[in-house]
Amino acid sequence: MPTKCPKCGTDNTQDSEFCRKCGTQIRENKEESIPTQTLEAPRDALTRGATFANRYEIIEELGKGGMGKVYRAYDTQLKEEVALKLIKPEIASDRNTLDRFSNELRVARKIVHKNVGRMYELMNDKGTYFITMEYVSGQDLKGLIRQSKHLAVGTALAVAKQVSEGLAEAHKFGIIHRDLKPSNI
Repeated sequence: MPTKCPKCGTDNTQDSEFCRKCGTQIRENKEESIPTQTLEAPRDALTRGATFANRYEIIEELGKGGMGKVYRAYDTQLKEEVALKLIKPEIASDRNTLDRFSNELRVARKIVHKNVGRMYELMNDKGTYFITMEYVSGQDLKGLIRQSKHLAVGTALAVAKQVSEGLAEAHKFGIIHRDLKPSNI
């Protein structure tokens, strides 16, 4: 029987400690709970030019969602742009969630396809967990829909084909995209 999130009403599995959509705590895991107060919250002051983890120069915030914020950043070691997803402390405090991310990342790194953004690493800087991934420039599908008000049939079919090809590649590795939406395309 699913457990409903008290904040957004999303159905979650019975063993979920945090909502899969918004990250709200559903139940407390007494055995493996890491006290949130020991974690350093993601830096709210990550503005253009700020340096994160002594390595990533922030260019801009790209978006935010249930898992945290995503930034476009310049990796000063690799000398290239990347996307950084800073995971909310309340989600990162769940050891099971971090283990799941780590396992999924291990498999996702094997996916090499023109329609799938590459995942790099799950890292921690002073208690802030973050994922590094490929930065793909350009407009997302949500922005394209807003701008054009509607998609022509040919455009919609072309987008659907590309998304389907990327998902098919991920499915070969047992990966299921859990947050497929226009802003992620």
